[in-house]
Amino acid sequence: MSHHGKLLLNFQRKNHRTRLIDCYQQSPLKASRELYLDDKKEQATVYLMESSGGMVAGDRNEYDIHLKEHADVCLIEQSATKVYPSYNHRCSTQKISVQLEEGACLEWIPEAIIPYQDARYQGDTVIRMKKGSTLLWGEIISPGREKRDECFLYNEFQSRFQIWVEGECLAYDPIQFYPDEMPLQQAGMLEESLYIGTLWFVSPRVPSLDVQYIHDKLQDCNHTKASVTTLEGKGLQIRWLATDLWAMKEEMNTVCHRFRNVQEQTNIEMPSLGSDVI
Repeated sequence: MSHHGKLLLNFQRKNHRTRLIDCYQQSPLKASRELYLDDKKEQATVYLMESSGGMVAGDRNEYDIHLKEHADVCLIEQSATKVYPSYNHRCSTQKISVQLEEGACLEWIPEAIIPYQDARYQGDTVIRMKKGSTLLWGEIISPGREKRDECFLYNEFQSRFQIWVEGECLAYDPIQFYPDEMPLQQAGMLEESLYIGTLWFVSPRVPSLDVQYIHDKLQDCNHTKASVTTLEGKGLQIRWLATDLWAMKEEMNTVCHRFRNVQEQTNIEMPSLGSDVI
């Protein structure tokens, strides 16, 4: 029998801290209580858990996340999303809906999505935010169970990611892989790369960043290929291709850390993104 997991989280800033004021959980999705780290006591950190161990054909997970004005939240996936084989030709689906009010800040720290052999997966993420809010969002796509030589043996992988800023579509990023029909490892596709990492940063501070410098620094990395795309001066997308998952995650974590530092700057005039940032 297929499961239908639900996780609804509402955050609000109270007394100089962000509180998780509403939490509805439907198995197998769960959330930890909010934690407050020493270096940023106002931010609420919450771990997201999936207790079933993986998604089977027909399973559905839904996340609904709402940050009220000036809420500051970091959501961390506790484990990879495993997508098991689909022998009945039904997809495992995951839907994430996020709403950010004015001045809110959300970080989503990902683990990999791992589609097993014969798996079918469909993901849909929609972010709706105000101009004065901030988003730092990551996604990692695995080829499968690499250590078992199970790469690109799934049947279907679809991911659709959207960012809407006050009713205007800032980003629409669909990914569709059908390995049986697409030469993923040929020139012009993934070539020798196995992993795809994506980082989105949308913030009022983006116009002050030195995008060319960021791009040039990313080229210095030996284990990955990466590039930067600007989103109408309101956001950045960085996409990695890699053969080494851990090297790519390390780079993504480093960039996330630097973007956090940029966001926490209190000066009205933002400095360029220099060597002390990346």
